[in-house]
Amino acid sequence: MLAVQSTTVSLSEDSHTREKEDTYFLVAFIACLIFFVSASLYFFPHIIEGDAVGYVNAMQVFAGGEPTNFADGTRTMTVTIHRMLTTPLSIQALRIFSTLFGSITVGWLVWDSVLFFAVNVLFYWLLIRVFQSHRVAFVGGLFFAGNYALITSGLSFFVDIGGWFFFVLSIFWLFSYVESGRYRDLLIATLAIAVGGLFKENAFVASVPLVAILIYENYPSPVRFLKRSVPLGLIIVAPTMVHQVLIYLQHGYSYLYWIRMNQEVYHYSSRTLEYIKSLGSLLTFLAPISCAGGIALLRSSSASPLDVKRKIFILSVLVSSIPAVLWPGITQRVLFMVVPGSVLLACVFIKKHEHYWWAFLPIVFLYVLASFFMNSFILDFVNLPF
Repeated sequence: MLAVQSTTVSLSEDSHTREKEDTYFLVAFIACLIFFVSASLYFFPHIIEGDAVGYVNAMQVFAGGEPTNFADGTRTMTVTIHRMLTTPLSIQALRIFSTLFGSITVGWLVWDSVLFFAVNVLFYWLLIRVFQSHRVAFVGGLFFAGNYALITSGLSFFVDIGGWFFFVLSIFWLFSYVESGRYRDLLIATLAIAVGGLFKENAFVASVPLVAILIYENYPSPVRFLKRSVPLGLIIVAPTMVHQVLIYLQHGYSYLYWIRMNQEVYHYSSRTLEYIKSLGSLLTFLAPISCAGGIALLRSSSASPLDVKRKIFILSVLVSSIPAVLWPGITQRVLFMVVPGSVLLACVFIKKHEHYWWAFLPIVFLYVLASFFMNSFILDFVNLPF
């Protein structure tokens, strides 16, 4: 009897210790996020120029006004309509925040900061669910939050972070479905894609892991797969199609024009070299750990249904970045969709060596340092003509 009581007390103490440790990791992670936001706002310029002008013009048009800043005539109007076509909910959110704070600049930065915290905390929770470890989530979360594109473009005058948030929201609920089998979770993952696509079109690539899981579950019956996937596909496509038709009827503009224009604008002497430079500067010290995680994942042999689904989930999140890689313009901001899958792969390796999680922190430090000094030093070399 005394032995049983002693064991019970020991287990209770171990549980309490783990809960305290988990809390410390979460607090430390949020503290790092606060530092990243503060450092990004301090070190990087935040000026409304380039792409931001089109978003401001779109805000004015949605508000019933006329677009301004027609420095290059027709192309500016094209960019303005394109922002209205692809990012209507982002523009409306920016209008609301700009009104609340009495300034487009301040409202935009607050909106980006809110989404920065939201996407990173959500991704941290996703890592906890996938790998059942706050230690792994802490290291992987820092690799995600400290990425060059996220701390620059995510906290600057772009709207990509809205699409990134809903992409992560969708895969979070998709993995919840993988664990629970609840249709409600699958439906929420689908709705996140549908809504996210109206914030930024990059959210649509979350459809890839969703389809991958449905194929695995319904194989080898194509009829059962179609019964499950077609209604979900309609939920994703319908809102965007309605919006696209309305924009076309009002302005005679479609997404196909944007694709043709970008194919004419972007020319590279070697696309392969540009991918190497852009992906290298985007992933830096994360890349070798992701490669090690990929090898570990492929070599793993667990046959439990959950582990198989977990493997499919991780690989499909990585595969979902392919549309970004195929885009005519090669930039770190567009290629950011490679990062979630790369971090998940890295976490496979980190999980394997979880007892030595602290050994990854110097690598994380160098990774974050490279992100903050990328514009000052590293890109001067990366962008040299070869």
